[in-house]
Amino acid sequence: MPTVPHPTRGVTACDRCGAAIRWATCTSGTYKGRRVPLNALPSPVGGWAARYNQHGGLVVRELDREFPKAEDARLEWPALLHWHSCTGQQNPQQPAVQVPRSRPARRRPNVQPPLWGIR
Repeated sequence: MPTVPHPTRGVTACDRCGAAIRWATCTSGTYKGRRVPLNALPSPVGGWAARYNQHGGLVVRELDREFPKAEDARLEWPALLHWHSCTGQQNPQQPAVQVPRSRPARRRPNVQPPLWGIR
């Protein structure tokens, strides 16, 4: 495995600031089991270690006392969560835009009661 991630594989743009990011699954720490955005390039000041798993997915773990730095340089690289470096707006929630429907919603057909005595 390479020391640094592939320059373009898995890279997308941040919705807030437009910076290059990668999405990774967190395996430990506060965000365990959740997908978190990482800056696309390795960062020596980051408190996270990223690597590709055997299936080609990107996983990240929080550096802690037990493992204070990235393991073997061929396997992991230091990463920084994009939340800590994003320069975009703080509240990206936009009101939902109402899209006009081309036709009214379909209604449930009326259900008629059974006819008594007929089988």
